[in-house]
Amino acid sequence: MELANHPGFPNPKPGKEETIEGNPSKQNATDAVYAYHDSYTDMLLTCQKCGRKFYFFAKEQKYWYEVLGFWNNAKCIHCVDCRIKTHKVKKLQKHYERLQKLEKPSPDEIRKFRVVAKTLIKIGCMKDRSKVDKLG
Repeated sequence: MELANHPGFPNPKPGKEETIEGNPSKQNATDAVYAYHDSYTDMLLTCQKCGRKFYFFAKEQKYWYEVLGFWNNAKCIHCVDCRIKTHKVKKLQKHYERLQKLEKPSPDEIRKFRVVAKTLIKIGCMKDRSKVDKLG
């Protein structure tokens, strides 16, 4: 099985996974079941979207739980490539929704709307082609 690469971290050799110290005072835990992280270790996981193996790096975990404030029971289930694709799709969907709600769109906004709608259709996130002609 292919091992996905992360753009920010090199994959460790088996048995050479990094462990770093955690700071429980910066973490959010819902209850004792999801205890605070005293340390983080690179974890080899399987992406639930593409099926590839990937590392959820210790430094990435620390960032999730101590900087972004994710709850300690949050789990990384997708490789970085699939996460990036998901974020791009969500951004396109928000852009589409904003353009769709315009009462009097400019010609440039109509053009952008059509480009965004066609992109969402192409990647399979939108089925109704008639929505492309909704504006203009």
